[in-house]
Order: sequence, then structure tokens, then C-alpha cells
Amino acid sequence: MFTVLGRTLLLLLLIGLLAAPALSQDEMLSFAAADCDYGGNLKSVEAVDELTVVITLCNTDALFQQKVASLGLSIHPAEYVNATGGEGDLLSHAIGTGPLKLVNWDQGNEIVFERYDDYWGEPSIEQTVILRWNSEAAARATELRAGTIDGMKFANPHDIPVFRDDPNFNLIDIPPLTGVYVAMSNYFEPLNDVRVRRAIAMGIDRQRIVDNFFPPGSPLTPDFAPPAVFGHVSEGGVPGFDQDAAKALLEEAAADLGFELPLDSLVDTRTGEDRALTLTWRDVVRGYLPNPGIIANDVAAQLADIGVIADVQVVESGTFLASANAGNEPLHILGWHADFPDASNFYSCCFGPNNTQLGVPNPALYEPLVAASQVLDPEERMGYFRQVAAAMAEHVPWVPFGHAGAADVWQERMIGVHPGLLDGTEEFSRIEDPDDDNVIYMQNAEPISLYCNDTWDGETFRACHQVSEALLDFERGGVAVIPGLAETWSVSDDGLVWTFNLREGVLFHDGSSLDANDVVVSWQAPADCASPNHTGTGQAFAIYKSIFQQFINADQC
Repeated sequence: MFTVLGRTLLLLLLIGLLAAPALSQDEMLSFAAADCDYGGNLKSVEAVDELTVVITLCNTDALFQQKVASLGLSIHPAEYVNATGGEGDLLSHAIGTGPLKLVNWDQGNEIVFERYDDYWGEPSIEQTVILRWNSEAAARATELRAGTIDGMKFANPHDIPVFRDDPNFNLIDIPPLTGVYVAMSNYFEPLNDVRVRRAIAMGIDRQRIVDNFFPPGSPLTPDFAPPAVFGHVSEGGVPGFDQDAAKALLEEAAADLGFELPLDSLVDTRTGEDRALTLTWRDVVRGYLPNPGIIANDVAAQLADIGVIADVQVVESGTFLASANAGNEPLHILGWHADFPDASNFYSCCFGPNNTQLGVPNPALYEPLVAASQVLDPEERMGYFRQVAAAMAEHVPWVPFGHAGAADVWQERMIGVHPGLLDGTEEFSRIEDPDDDNVIYMQNAEPISLYCNDTWDGETFRACHQVSEALLDFERGGVAVIPGLAETWSVSDDGLVWTFNLREGVLFHDGSSLDANDVVVSWQAPADCASPNHTGTGQAFAIYKSIFQQFINADQC
């Protein structure tokens, strides 16, 4: 255990490291893959000079600007990343370049941010922003009505018309840029048989779930990508509800494979071990999943009707995401809120060539998905997305069951409120409370960490978005890409070499200056398994892998 003096000396040492001057030009950093045969799309990142970064791809990427704007690629001080080894304080004591800086994370209670007076852009309107959380929509609504908070995330679907008609509140509709699914990991027998997966899909009345538990106007389609995004395919997808056909398929598969009905246990094909069939979820209300516990139990009850008995279990959020990403949850409920409005953003969570959430990756799904990202012609891209939809219909890797809309609610007096159309992109620094000098907002769950390079959790992204920034950004309340830490950027004629010109005079919250080396170190941490900073929160840098398909030096992970 450190003594108080020891901790103080360590803190002073760290502050000294953080305040170190920027490296000179002959100390510019870089990293690179040996070649492009490793299976990923990032070839190299190079600090050319203190304010210039060159990123080279292996193949063109039609959505690269949108991906660079993701906080999964946010920039941190190189000295701080190195000092923490990519974990520890980096996860809970964020040092960014944003308009708000972290004051205190009282875990289990609230996070307090304050205005960063040396911010390079528009300063925060209010001095203080407080982020709180409660998993119950009714509890959030009670606090809002009592005036103890200024705004809340995700009104209960049944409360939306009530808030809409109340002149004391401003209801902000969030369009259904979401998808939700029951995933089936083919690491487990007999889920590795398509007849069993198809039977499970046919045994779930998806329309019932949307009608009963989603906000009014939420659409149901056979596709996971919502109708509002490019690449949505209205045909194909998953089979419709038919319990009799589902029972017949299960009986056929059981007779051929030798498992007993009702199906309540599985075999892990990697270890040969038996385990109970579980349906897992996390107790976090999301835009795509407004009533997680109710929906999980409803799905389990429907599956019981066809002879599939799943033990419904709630798992802590961070643990659940890490386990699900590794394919260790046989049946589980997850979803997606758009990081950018394109079908590739929805499919890449699970269909990538090295993504294991659904078990062994399926080339029928990932090959057209990768191809869709490497062509620029919209019609050609749509052709590949139709191939993805056809492969979903044939192989049934999951059961997407709707696109939920949502609504946030603010006190009517609040000025500058706006929707977070993309996941976690609300900018609290641009909101004004004419009655006091703070903004108090309540979301649906506590952030997992404040290091968004290794999470795909929306509650975490909302907290990170106040503190950290990426090379590019999205316009407030919209989806257009705008400059971020890079003031300008350009791309070579072949679409492979991207040059980003950093803003001059940008300071991190510790007072150190942003330079190109910060970008290199921040990108290398998730990108390169050989980096000592490739540690993070234990969520396997899922956002990075969804963008670039594979890690450099993946054999060292």
C-alpha cells in the first residue's frame, strides 16, 4: 500500500511527465504493419511533424471519415497513455482536449465536469455539468418532475405522450437509428446447426415485442440495419414467426444430432464441456432496448413454447459485453445505436472476419460486408449489402427484432437542447440553464469507464464525449462530419493515404500540448497487440476491430 506521501510523490512525478514539452521533429513516432496480409485495413500511422499525421490504409474505405470521428479513436496525451500502460487511471481519470474536464467520478453516484477555460473552441456555456444515472425510467422521470435534474435520457415509452403534452417539459424525439437482436453463438452445440437457429428465430414473435414494449412508431423489419440508414435491405433477413414450423425443425435436428427436447443444455465445442442454456442481458436501458428485463423474459417464455428452455440471467454491463464479444454467451440480447448512418456500422459489430460474438466468423456474411466498405459506388455497395441480407436469411446467425425510437426530456427552460442522433453525442457544454450555472443530466446507467477506445457502450460514450475528442467530429445534433482535432485533412487519389493537419495551440486538460505523437500513441494502443498499452478495459477493443477488421501483430494478443 502507498502511504499518503508516496501517493503524493507519485502524483507529482506523473504531473511532471504530463507537463513534458512536445517531442521535437526528429523524435516523431510511427507504427506499421509488416504488410497488408495480416487481415486488417490499417497499414501505418506516422507523425510527419508535430502537427501532421499520415494514416495509410491497405484498402479504400468508403466511410473512413465517419470512422475517424468515432470516440473509439479518441486522442489522449501520449505520456499519460504510456505512464498508465493503457489501463488504471486512464480508465477513470480521463485527460482530454474537450470543452469540459473531469473533476470527480464518484462511482455509483455521479460524474462532475467543469468548464475547461483553455479549450481551443467555444467554451462551455455553464461552469459545471453533472452526469447522474438510474436504470429505472420512472425514477428518472420522478427526479425530472421534482426539478432535481435538468434533463433525462430515454423516457419510458408509455410516458412519452404525457411529457409531449406537458408545457413544463421539452421532449426531444430520437429517430429509430437502432437495431436489437438475440444473438446465437455457434461455439455451442446444437446452436451450430442452422435448423436450431432457424427454429429459434421462427419461435420469437418479433411483432409482439415491438407492439408491446417499444415506443409508438418503432418499425419492425427483417433487417438489423434500420430503414433510415444507407444499406438497409427490406427483403431477406430472418424468417417470420411460425411456432409449428419451429417445433418441426427442432424435432428434425434433435433426431439427426441426438440431443433431447426440450433443449435446455449445450456443449461448448471449444472445450467439450456441458453447460446450461442461458439467455443473458445487461440491466441497461438503451435506445434499442427500452425494457430489457421485460423483453428478455418475454423472449424466454416464447422460446419455451417451442421446446427451448433458457435460463434468463442478468450480467453486469462491462462483464457482459466482454463475454458476449468473445462468443461466450450462447443466447444473449444486444443491439446497436448508430455511430454513423450506414449499414456497415450495424453489421460490423458482429459479422467482421475476426469478430467472435456469434462464434466462428462466417465468410458468407463478412466477405460482402468487407467488400461494401472498400467500394465507393452506392449501387455497388447496395449490391453487397443485399448479399449480406441473403446470407442472414440462409444462415440465421441472430434474430433482429425491431428498431426502437426513443425520447429524451428536458425542463422547458433549458436552452440549446438537441438530440444525440448518433450514440452518446450530446454536447452538454452547449446547453444553458438560465436559472443557475450548471446542467444536471440523468442517463440510464453508469459509464463502464472514461476510456472509449476500448468500449462500445453508449453510456460510456456520452461521458467520454464531454472530455475527449477525435481527429474529426460530428455536427451537434446531426450526422455530418466536421473538423475535430484535425483542422483540415486530405486523401490521395487512390484513397489510401490520409493526411490530417492538427490544430495549433490545442491543450490537454493537464496543460500539455497536443501533437502528432499523441495521435500515434492513442491509435497504436488499440491497433497493435505488440504495444504495451494494448490493455484497456478488457473489451478487446471491439470498436477498433469493427473498423479495421484485425489487429496488427494479432498473434501477440
